[in-house]
Amino acid sequence: MFAPARCGQLFGIPILVVPALIPVLFLAFAMAGAGGSSFWLIAGLFLIVAISLLVHELAHALVARVLGLEVIDITITPFGGMARMRGSLFRPGLEAPVAAAGPVANLFLAGLCLFLPGQWAEIALWINLVFGLGNLVPAFPLDGGRLLRSWFASYNPMVDATYATVRIARWLALIVLLSAIYFGAFWLGLIMAIYLWWNSTKELIRVIAQEQTMPQKTVGEVLRACYSGQRVPTGTADAPPTETPFTHEATPVDEDLENFRGSLDEYFEKRPRNDS
Repeated sequence: MFAPARCGQLFGIPILVVPALIPVLFLAFAMAGAGGSSFWLIAGLFLIVAISLLVHELAHALVARVLGLEVIDITITPFGGMARMRGSLFRPGLEAPVAAAGPVANLFLAGLCLFLPGQWAEIALWINLVFGLGNLVPAFPLDGGRLLRSWFASYNPMVDATYATVRIARWLALIVLLSAIYFGAFWLGLIMAIYLWWNSTKELIRVIAQEQTMPQKTVGEVLRACYSGQRVPTGTADAPPTETPFTHEATPVDEDLENFRGSLDEYFEKRPRNDS
């Protein structure tokens, strides 16, 4: 139920859907009844959400492809979507435009809906505003967290930039939980706080494993480095990736050694020297 299954492709990018999405839809439709306005309202909402989510992830994937990153696939789950790609971790300068592409696409759709009449256009407007603005919250795995990390990584090592972003995300998770308690939505706030905390920690572990080093700077030191204006050397880190095939250069074979029968000591004693 949780293993993504391929259901097609767009622009050459495989689209995967987690089968667990089907019972979620079935449950929602069952709660709305077999017919009537509520059923069609939920069906329309799911359709708008699906289209908005797909546009969001496609924007990430297509911008990544233009910038030279390898796009693996797009996966749609009951909790959202994810465009998987290779190469962005070691090129922080590319993370910002790729991360910004999704929210920009949703805000563009929201702008188009302003010019369309009817209730469905208004619903699509608000859904895309939520997708566009909500994803700008500076916490992993949201796009805002990646935008913040990209800015930090322009002036700090990647692992320190990630650590600072994670610390900020944890404070936001705590604020979300306290706000939810204040407004009487404890369980919703707890789920959101755990979601932000867990995904931020997972991202930090992933970067530490990739960089093979621990964070050395505090959040304050990372911020001071950003405002100093002194960028970290990137070398060729922001260059588009190139496929470098594995090549093996054969070592010349010493035919005398290959055909010699005896020990290595005997070989080097009897081997003629070439002093030229």
